[in-house]
Amino acid sequence: MPHFHVTYEIVTSESAEDGEAAEHGYVHANGGRDPLDQIENSADYAMDLRTALRHCSPQWDCGRWFEQESQVEDYSTDETIGYALHPPRAITPSSYARLRRLLKVR
Repeated sequence: MPHFHVTYEIVTSESAEDGEAAEHGYVHANGGRDPLDQIENSADYAMDLRTALRHCSPQWDCGRWFEQESQVEDYSTDETIGYALHPPRAITPSSYARLRRLLKVR
């Protein structure tokens, strides 16, 4: 069974000034988030496509993953969160193309 991953990136106005993200990591199948420095095995964050799409609605094909166009802005914490969907590493070019058509990304 193919395993997909959803990653996140949090940008604050302060981190944006430095051109970096304040935090980035993986999303759990239950929706929780863990920063990269706390992750021992990314396989623990693998999920099926249906579950991954509950956490990320990708609109852009970045060549090896798909990104969500709209980011979630939280003005109370000065955070903007973006999500990305990562297909299995061993995906074939034809399967990637089918996934791209299924997701209707640009």
